[in-house]
Amino acid sequence: MKKKLTRIFVFMCALMLLLPIGLNAAIPYSTYTYSIDGLVLDSPDAYVPSGNSAHTFITMGLDKDLNAPSDVESDKAGNIFITDKGNNRIVALDKFYKLKNNGYIEGFINSDGVEDSFNTPTSTFVVDNGDYRGLYVCDKGNKRIVVFDPETLEFIRIIDQPKSELIDSYDPVSCVVDKYGRIYVASGMTKNGILVMTSNGEFINFIGAPKVVVEGLAAILALIAPAAVETGNTPTTYSNLELDTTTGEFVYGTIIFPEEYEQNQLDGITSKASEYSPVRLLNANGTDIMKRNGFFAPAGEVAVELNTLVTASNKNAPRGVSNIKDISSGPDGVWSIIDTKRSKVYTYDNDGNLLYIFGDKGSQFGNIETATAITYQMVGDDPNIVVLDATNRSFTVYRRTEYAELLSGAIKLQNERRYDEAANEWNKVLARNNNFDTAYVAMGKALYRAGDFEKAMEYFQNAYDTENYATAFKEVRADIMEEWFVLVIVAIVAVLIVFVKLMGWVGRVNKRAAVKAGKRTYIEECFFGMHLIFHPFDGYWDLKHEKRGSIRASITFIALTILAFYYQSVGQGYYHNPQGITSTIFSQMASVFIPFILFVVSNWCFTTLFDGEGSFKDIFMATSYGLYPLPLFIVISTLLTNVLVGTEAQITTMIVAIAAIWMAFLVIIGMQVTHDYSMGKNILTIIATIVGMVFIMFIVLLFTSLISKMGTFVTTITSELSYR
Repeated sequence: MKKKLTRIFVFMCALMLLLPIGLNAAIPYSTYTYSIDGLVLDSPDAYVPSGNSAHTFITMGLDKDLNAPSDVESDKAGNIFITDKGNNRIVALDKFYKLKNNGYIEGFINSDGVEDSFNTPTSTFVVDNGDYRGLYVCDKGNKRIVVFDPETLEFIRIIDQPKSELIDSYDPVSCVVDKYGRIYVASGMTKNGILVMTSNGEFINFIGAPKVVVEGLAAILALIAPAAVETGNTPTTYSNLELDTTTGEFVYGTIIFPEEYEQNQLDGITSKASEYSPVRLLNANGTDIMKRNGFFAPAGEVAVELNTLVTASNKNAPRGVSNIKDISSGPDGVWSIIDTKRSKVYTYDNDGNLLYIFGDKGSQFGNIETATAITYQMVGDDPNIVVLDATNRSFTVYRRTEYAELLSGAIKLQNERRYDEAANEWNKVLARNNNFDTAYVAMGKALYRAGDFEKAMEYFQNAYDTENYATAFKEVRADIMEEWFVLVIVAIVAVLIVFVKLMGWVGRVNKRAAVKAGKRTYIEECFFGMHLIFHPFDGYWDLKHEKRGSIRASITFIALTILAFYYQSVGQGYYHNPQGITSTIFSQMASVFIPFILFVVSNWCFTTLFDGEGSFKDIFMATSYGLYPLPLFIVISTLLTNVLVGTEAQITTMIVAIAAIWMAFLVIIGMQVTHDYSMGKNILTIIATIVGMVFIMFIVLLFTSLISKMGTFVTTITSELSYR
């Protein structure tokens, strides 16, 4: 008991000694203190070496609190550099989060031997080695970049504003240096994009200027006054830059768009277009080469509803698209962005697939009030994620859980093209998260390379990856064709022979029925539709005057059309309906019969006024016989969806389009012959019919609403009387 009390006393004394000074307080933690979506929250004031379960608590001891911290950066040795903008200095920490050397870069002696200092520094960038080695500090207020030795923190040189007539404004807020020594600068006020200069500070060009699509009245105004439109439609320039650590030559850039472009940004999340993307990956020419192969484009939050109703429960909830403030590139092509609205971190792979999300607003341990900057800190082979909190003037360090380690290992093996080993790791990932689509895709690709195409299709199907599914399906289809080629050819020839024979028999039946006296049989009335679709003028004349059709045959065609659409909804192949969306026979009945009867009623009403010769029965029969091509073509198209994928899928769409055009042509001809109109008068009548359909629907909805309100009124009165 005495030993336990002694341990508690020592523990409490340690806590008192490690109260916060400048940054976060040291908080005791175990190896896995708090897990958030694949990352473990680690104490920001402590460092646990890999494989060591001991806890070391280290207080940094800043001389004064951070003031409006704006950026955090790390080098390959794990040293941390915090841009303390409000105090006009850089705070340097080692990998144990202790002050490095003297700990601060404030005043310095410049190359002229004069004492110098920062004026609103905004960010830093570290080049660890080589000819361009240095800690590059964007000194925004002084319109320059100052370079220091990242190890000794000694001054090296100043890169002043480059001289060029093309530079309208120069306020460096962020910079990176590629492996060739080119310096990329995001300037706070320029609208020309990212400024590129040589290692000596000589201007090269601008790249990646944000382009905004001008639409509507603004597009017309652009022809008259281009300057006015450009002023009102050019978005905010790049807010932060980051070098792609995988290549050392591509540049990530983040853009914060004005609020009027929120809908455009939201549309871009699903369309994956780059015009309004808040994060881009640019090559030396300024071309956006970012891969956006995930379900949504990398843009932070995707479950966004604009103009949502504000209530007491959600008034403090962040609304609108993500505000991407900073980006950091990690190992193996993995990169992360922060959303300052939600203080969340979103991590993606080099294909743009979302790996995990963590973080949230709040003062709870692990949450961040205002996430303003992010960096990957390499501690040996284990990358931590460091997030800077501007409101609390602190930073929080996160390290990987076992799940995130598995993800990292799988991605690394895949990048190294060790696909069999990667497949084993992806299997482990799926064992812990069976809803992770990226793992399914990776497993599908591994199986595809191994030649197991059918199994690969299953994995792609689980991830709704139709593109890779189509690739694997073609291989399976090729194997089937190779094995059963002769049988398939025989089957196709047999089907063609049967079809030709059937058409010949139908033709003979129609010829006998044409000269037959008296009433036709049901089969003859149905087969007449085959003659009508190829000879519409003669066919519709015979339909009305020779009594070649009937109501029962018309109802049959409507029923076949309903069944064909129902089969289309349930019988399509996976590629054409990956979500497996189906409909009931009743919904198909409504979707076919309601427009059909609306057209018949509306046409009958108008043609009665416009001296049409067709009766309601004639219009009903003429319209229903016009449906004849639809069932056949829809069934053929649906069958082909189980065989055709990729670009071949356009054939199925074309077949349905041909059927729809053919049907419309038959209905137009049918109305002209039935009412004995000229073509011009017939077209005008059909246009009036369509307008009438809309009017009838409006009247029906209005009447339904009125009946509903009357029912509610009667119910309310009855209820009141019963209470009284």
